[in-house]
Amino acid sequence: MANKTTPRQEFPTHGLMPRGETQAAEFVRKYPQYDGRGVVAAVLDTGIDPGAKGLQVTSEGKRKVVDYIDCTGSGDVELSDVCAEELTLKGASGRTLRLNAEWKNPTGEWRVGAKRLSRLLPGEVWMSVSAERSQRFRKNAQQLTDAVLAKKGAVQDKDQGKVSEVSKVSEVSKVSEVSKASEISAKSIKTKDSDTSKNLTEELDAQVDVLKTLNGAYADLGPLLDCVVFHDGEQWRAAIDVDESGDLSAAAALGAYKHTSDVGELCKRQLFYYTLNFYDEGRTLSIVTCAGSHSTHVAGILAAHHPEEPQNDGVAPGAQLLSLMIGDHRVGSMETGVGLTRAVNAIVEYGADVANMSYGEPSSSPNVGQWVQTVAQEVVRRHGCVFVSSAGNEGPALSSTGSPGGTSDGFIGVGAHVGYDQMLAEYAMYETVGDTVFTWSSRGPTPDGDRGVDVYAPGSAITSFPAYCKERLCLRNGTSMSSPNLCGVAALLVSAWKQEMGGASLSPYRVKNAIVSTAKPIGELHGAGMVQTDSAWQFLKRYAARAAEQVSWRTHVDDSRRARGIYLRNAEESAHARFFNVSVVPVFPTSEKARLEHDSDGESGRLESQTQFDFEQRLLLVATESWVSVPDALYVASQGNKFAARVDATKLQAGRLHTASIDAYDSTDVDRGPVFSIPVTVTKPLHVDASACVDLGTLQFRPTEIVRRFVAVPPGATRAHIVLRASNAAALESSPALFYLHCMQLEPATRFRKFFMRERVSIGHKSYGAGGGSAEQKETKTMDVIGGATLEVCLAQFWNQLGAHDIDVRVEFNGIVPANGGGALAEGGPLRAGITVHGSNAVARLDFIAPVRPEYDVSPSIVLTKARKTLRPHEAVISPLGAERDTHLATGSALYKLELDYRLETTREETQLCLHMPAVDTQIYENWADNFALAIFDANKRYLISQISYTSPLLIKQCGESLVRVQIRHRSAKDLEALKDIPLLVDVVLKSSIRLTTKFDMASIFTSTVNSSAAVYRGGFIAKGSRIPLFIDTIGAAVPSEAAPGDVLVGKLTMSRHTADFDFEYVVPAKSIKKPEESTPAAPKTDKPESKEEQDQREMNEALRRVRVDWVKKSRDDGVRTRLVTDLLANSNDEQRAEVLAAQLSALDATSSALPWSEAACLTAASARRAVGIADSVIELTRTQALTARLYEKAQTDDEKTLKKQAELARTQLIAALTTKCRALAALTHGSVSATASETCADYVEVDGSDNDETDASEQTVQEYERAAAELRQWAAADDVSVVIATAPLHMARHQYARALQPVLAWLAKAPMKPANAAERRSMVELRNQLLAKLQWTIWSAHFRAIAPIESPATYERL
Repeated sequence: MANKTTPRQEFPTHGLMPRGETQAAEFVRKYPQYDGRGVVAAVLDTGIDPGAKGLQVTSEGKRKVVDYIDCTGSGDVELSDVCAEELTLKGASGRTLRLNAEWKNPTGEWRVGAKRLSRLLPGEVWMSVSAERSQRFRKNAQQLTDAVLAKKGAVQDKDQGKVSEVSKVSEVSKVSEVSKASEISAKSIKTKDSDTSKNLTEELDAQVDVLKTLNGAYADLGPLLDCVVFHDGEQWRAAIDVDESGDLSAAAALGAYKHTSDVGELCKRQLFYYTLNFYDEGRTLSIVTCAGSHSTHVAGILAAHHPEEPQNDGVAPGAQLLSLMIGDHRVGSMETGVGLTRAVNAIVEYGADVANMSYGEPSSSPNVGQWVQTVAQEVVRRHGCVFVSSAGNEGPALSSTGSPGGTSDGFIGVGAHVGYDQMLAEYAMYETVGDTVFTWSSRGPTPDGDRGVDVYAPGSAITSFPAYCKERLCLRNGTSMSSPNLCGVAALLVSAWKQEMGGASLSPYRVKNAIVSTAKPIGELHGAGMVQTDSAWQFLKRYAARAAEQVSWRTHVDDSRRARGIYLRNAEESAHARFFNVSVVPVFPTSEKARLEHDSDGESGRLESQTQFDFEQRLLLVATESWVSVPDALYVASQGNKFAARVDATKLQAGRLHTASIDAYDSTDVDRGPVFSIPVTVTKPLHVDASACVDLGTLQFRPTEIVRRFVAVPPGATRAHIVLRASNAAALESSPALFYLHCMQLEPATRFRKFFMRERVSIGHKSYGAGGGSAEQKETKTMDVIGGATLEVCLAQFWNQLGAHDIDVRVEFNGIVPANGGGALAEGGPLRAGITVHGSNAVARLDFIAPVRPEYDVSPSIVLTKARKTLRPHEAVISPLGAERDTHLATGSALYKLELDYRLETTREETQLCLHMPAVDTQIYENWADNFALAIFDANKRYLISQISYTSPLLIKQCGESLVRVQIRHRSAKDLEALKDIPLLVDVVLKSSIRLTTKFDMASIFTSTVNSSAAVYRGGFIAKGSRIPLFIDTIGAAVPSEAAPGDVLVGKLTMSRHTADFDFEYVVPAKSIKKPEESTPAAPKTDKPESKEEQDQREMNEALRRVRVDWVKKSRDDGVRTRLVTDLLANSNDEQRAEVLAAQLSALDATSSALPWSEAACLTAASARRAVGIADSVIELTRTQALTARLYEKAQTDDEKTLKKQAELARTQLIAALTTKCRALAALTHGSVSATASETCADYVEVDGSDNDETDASEQTVQEYERAAAELRQWAAADDVSVVIATAPLHMARHQYARALQPVLAWLAKAPMKPANAAERRSMVELRNQLLAKLQWTIWSAHFRAIAPIESPATYERL
């Protein structure tokens, strides 16, 4: 601590990048040439920032990063061929691109693609870019709105006589646009003679409303960046239009970074950079950026070199780096199977000597999974890469290590340590504590008994950070920081070995043996210590000639599990002495040369076989604790051997952690230390008595102290309450402190987070009486538990908290569990499957029991919150992936992908849902498949969202139909075949939750008249061991509209607030059959009945007539159609005439979803006039009968129902005729007034026409159009798409473009996204764009033009 008046003489710089306590700094000073030179270190992470300080050159002046690779594919751009004319071409965004005349393209072949900028940026960078873009856009949009409001005010003032000259508007407002600003001229508000003041006012009101709608719905989808790719005769090059200007005439074309060192600037203001790669013979461009800041910091710790500030150097400043981005932009920088597979392939391709992976997740099973095994067998064993990985930040409870670093063979798992130098320089502590492991650092052992954490290294640093973060150096902590520190040490050792030992082989096993064997003891579990660089180097030199150092040891404990150590966790496992058979097998390194296909002369294979033949170890076995017994000696050859071990934990103290190890020493050199150690871990739990409570006593804490206690959870317990009490006496004498309360249970083949609680608890900060009273602080934390499994209660004073504290700890258990069959349990054992009832049962009965203690506040409730649907794929395709990036490392063959397409329909906006595929999701490192991913696309093929293995709730904002595309990758096409019909489970959050009625007697389900006092049980209390029935009303469940028969409603069953909830599923039954409406028989007819022959003839004639009517619609020959119509009309009644003319009308306007004046509509002036005439005939024939439809709304007799049906048909024909008439009149009026506005002019507000030579449509035509539109609105819904398309042009004829735009925007906002209405949506989008052009609101025209390729891409995006 500094003197109060005198500062230190210098800043403790050596603590910023801690290298002292690992001996790394001294090692580099002692051997400056061994600073990582000649070593390539792969960094599997979020991607290194090319602009970061300290990551530009090595200590030798070489390029620091040999290559930047996006392994995820999130930066991929699919390219297509285009032709260039006079150095211009059309980009994938639709923009015209001007090319640089200096680019060399001898082939003349150009390829283009486009990429959304938002898909290339970390979240914080995109937020900054988007905020700036939105600010600029909204400023310009507001200027337009201000101009409209000013004009509206000027017109109102003019009408009221408040101004003499309309030209004063120009003094009120100016509208700026991209190119220049222009004032609103006085003539732009001059009305035409045919315009009325009312129409002008309505249009201005509509303009204000439309601008409000547009501004409210504005969302920045981000720019779509055009990419141009070509081959310059030597390599592929690309230019990206980062300015969205289309002008690449002065742009540089970048090559692949590994060949050119080219780095581009993607976001100038944000200091965000990119590099490039090319794949598939130039068909795929990879834009490589970083998905976060994590990797840059990791790389800085590992190998940063600051030539002007060497004190800030990383551990191995001479090493080069290989940046492998495994964090996918599309899923928030989460690692993906694709990224992991491509990363290990790149490690082998570039010959990386060491690799660091500061990533990981909890896994359900340790040391399994295709990727984990690929790393162990191929990357480490065959290709000789030292692979280092973080153990995780889920501590301090036991068995909290993550995959792969803390659970898997082949990796060196690293925990996080903090020392004096770090406390001084990084954490500004006025009083330091002793060197310690960070409280949150994960601890072993693994669930199968392995060590979990191999070694510790400093877990914090202030080092390099991305330029876009605006910090040159930054503090971060975690095992993510300790792992690269250790990896840097490995780089130093490999560098030293390469330079000093010449060509002598160095296996990763030898490096790991040296690091682990020489680590400085720090009192941690199973002897894991602090890495010591120079000591490890001396070990390597001392045992350089010892062949056994080249091997690793695989141990297998013959238990019910395939374990690597002995781990007795539950009560029954330590209740008596246990005997184990332990097999030990040496694992020899191999090489690529020894593969059969590469070993043509057999020499490499012979050498490896000879090495195994010569191998032997005569080992001496020692158990470090007396309660473990092993034989004295063990002879091991290349095929391994077995020995017996006995563990007697019966006399060990209950409630505590007990550890030991079985150490094996080389009989020829015992001083070397253990050749291998087999961990032995016993957590002998405390027994819980009949009170269902256990007092752990008063636990005493000092700084960095961790106290663990273990409790056998009673069978039938479902919830634990951990009660902490601290009196004020201790608190007033000491500093307040933060504690971690970490409680956890393990369940086989289950991620440890399932029964997991880690809470921060502040002791001494509250609840203390003034002047030292007698107040007591009490904290209660609750977690769900599983009966019969040991619960660890771990309480730790956070590592930097000072003072001493005494805390009383008590654990209380509660439980109410089902006592009958199905998903229930016998005698209070664990229930894991949940409870399922079928709606087809009128009443479901469940019996419950309180096996642990009397339970109070019993108040059952069942709340259903989700509807689970099961989807089957409508398409499944298996195909091989590209061999360039997607090969299996062991076989060298291409991987296969299975793509499954599912149709998902959402019936309401803002739908929350979750997608599950239990066979392959919720797994990454332990997954048998190479990758699982899914993406959701809307009906326009627009990408909405992605997910990988860990699925989470999603929000689908727009209702309609979506495509869910699932991709599963694996090396075997045959294995994928079995999944081609795999179901996808969709959990949709209900708009309103559903409560099922529960009663304690069956009669109460059906009637309220029953005497409730006669019920067997009345609720509120269950005595211990008592059994009570619960009856559930399933027949009265209010099934939501989105749930179909066979769907499952999912929710929770709660028995008491003190006990855990149960997962509850309700299977939706078949729908009830509605009884058909009874009809009154028709009055008997007096006419002579038809004979069968007459009836047959009549029905045949009618059928033939209908066929001919259908051909009126289908015929492609106008002459044939005309003859059919003439013939049909000759012998038809009014009803039949209407039908024939309606068919003819339909043929004239066959594409009713197209805009009337578009080429797709095929309405010429002549055909439009003809359509008007035919429509008038249909209208006259149907109007009267259509009106009668309302008279038969409650039709009862058969005759009434027949008349109702005829009236409804007439109504349908009438609406169709009015719609076609409006469309025809729209085509006529549009043809005389329409002109495409120039999109290069400035925004202004035209409501009265422009000063061109347009001739208005005849007033008579417009008036006829108005009458037809008014009648159509009386019969049809105003928001129907055909009505909108048919009537909007009426406003255009009156120059009321905003009024025409209102219903268009409303429809586009509300209409569901479905393939069925895709054509209508395209027409509405086209109409919107035309109206914006007529309004000359170029800011909005440009906006929609820019996002069009994003909203409606040509193809689905690749996963």
